[in-house]
Amino acid sequence: MTFIALKNLHLQRIWWAINSPSLLDYPQVTDYILHAQHEGELAAILLKEDENPTAVDAHFASLGPMPMGRYFEQLLFYILERDPHYEILAENRQLFEGKITIGELDLVVRNNDSGLTEHWEIALKFYLQVENNPAPVHMLGPSTKDNLQKKLVKLMQAQLPLSQKAEIQKEFPALQAKLFVKGIFFYPWQKPACTSEGVNPQHGQGAWLKLDEMEALQSLGTAWLLKSKPAWIGGETYSQAKDLLTFAEVKKACKDELEKSGRPQLIALYARGKEHWQADKYFFIVGNTWPASQNF
Repeated sequence: MTFIALKNLHLQRIWWAINSPSLLDYPQVTDYILHAQHEGELAAILLKEDENPTAVDAHFASLGPMPMGRYFEQLLFYILERDPHYEILAENRQLFEGKITIGELDLVVRNNDSGLTEHWEIALKFYLQVENNPAPVHMLGPSTKDNLQKKLVKLMQAQLPLSQKAEIQKEFPALQAKLFVKGIFFYPWQKPACTSEGVNPQHGQGAWLKLDEMEALQSLGTAWLLKSKPAWIGGETYSQAKDLLTFAEVKKACKDELEKSGRPQLIALYARGKEHWQADKYFFIVGNTWPASQNF
């Protein structure tokens, strides 16, 4: 992933959203960046916004609190509105039968390079593989209520076909359905694992391990952060080491949060670049009984 030096947090996350690899490997998968020149243009747009971030900060402040997935969508909408290669035709377009909502198209855009009109289903997912088995049912969400198999069924059988509804085809003729799915998949620390069916071999990866095993990470580095939503979204960089935690500090923070909430905790190991500290490795720290029991 290409690095550009952005200071604003929203802009950093936008760059990660459009520049990180897709999680999935299906014909319907779309990449935001169309070609090398487009990447350079996008970098220039974000760097210009970063010179005076008042507008971007005010925009996201005006939206108020929202779930991480919705915020991720808004990051994408923000750059699309400033990108001459795309034109937004609809956001969160709901479909009704009578007064009942039967679905929602996340995004409808015109690709100005190809001239095509596209329906994008947008998702941000973090799954942990619990068995060395390519069946996607073994990729669990941190809460264990969700898994990759459920998500794929929903995307492929429920959400993508919405663009073929007569009402939508009348409004947007020849609409093509696309998948825009980003995130990180986590594999058992230093144990056998495999890529799940339908997953991009170049997807973002991390590891997971239980709290009692966390000491094994100490030798990996000295600069860490505990990530709370929406900071699960990547892209954050820091110019000073004082903004980061020691291993002892991040271990204590993980233990405290796990004891308080029971929820798996995402941590990142940072590495020093030329001028910035960048996230280098990601880990989920889970309770010692995960995934057998959860209290949320």
